[in-house]
Amino acid sequence: MKVGFIGLGIMGKPMASHLINNGFETYLLDLNREAVNELVELGGHACESNKEIAEKSDVIITMLPTADHVKQVLFSLDGVAKSGKPGTTILDMSSVAPEDAKTISEKLQEYDMSSLDAPVSGGEPMAIEGRLAIMVGGSEKDYKKVLPILEVVGENIIHVGDNGAGSTVKLANQIIVNANIAVLSEAVVLASKSGIDLKKMYEAIRGGLAGSAVMDAKMPKIIERNFEAGGRIDINFKDLNNVLNSASQIGVPLPITTQVREIFHSEMVNNNATKDHSFVLNYFEKMANHQTAKGGKN
Repeated sequence: MKVGFIGLGIMGKPMASHLINNGFETYLLDLNREAVNELVELGGHACESNKEIAEKSDVIITMLPTADHVKQVLFSLDGVAKSGKPGTTILDMSSVAPEDAKTISEKLQEYDMSSLDAPVSGGEPMAIEGRLAIMVGGSEKDYKKVLPILEVVGENIIHVGDNGAGSTVKLANQIIVNANIAVLSEAVVLASKSGIDLKKMYEAIRGGLAGSAVMDAKMPKIIERNFEAGGRIDINFKDLNNVLNSASQIGVPLPITTQVREIFHSEMVNNNATKDHSFVLNYFEKMANHQTAKGGKN
């Protein structure tokens, strides 16, 4: 199976590397030539256009920042849809709104192509390890076709329903993750300003009911004040907007998510868009007039 991969950013590059290392004939496209060249050294094949990657691939993975980027790659004049082979499967692993996932699926059918929305969770560390959680929406037939690909980049892979279902589950995931990070940040500032060693706090809490995968992923970054992005504030802000837009359409009030979105919005307008989403800690530090110390102890 020949696999195209469009979008070699924080998540896409390690995911594509797993495909190459596991023997998939992998065609690569990204504006970042350095990322492409690194993967070519592993055995991948560089492409110069959407048209070229479409002509060479049986399955095309898109891992892009927004639905608009995905639609541009697929449906522009030189896009994948017009250049690809009938029967090609588009595996969109970006985080897009369910409405966009459904629209993309319907439009691809006009070109005798199919699609799956298969967003991921786990951030850069799990992408590097090949242990992402993947929630898949689309037909059972297409799911079975791409499952060998998904098993290379993911560990917990669940087919959750028809087109749009994967994106809906990802929205639920983003509510839980980002609300958890916000509450964790609030608790950290309380403990730190009270004089608690944050390393000791983490050790005391992580094994109890408050412990979580989010805590294990983000608390070490908070303690060391390492906010290099594994999951960027702007990407998660986009996801939270998608959550609220989709919820509004079906009549689901989300008061907690609305507040969390505004916390992320504050960090966006303060020029912190590209930092890791654990940097929403900054919002609570400013309110408390207290910055946590690197290493966890003031």
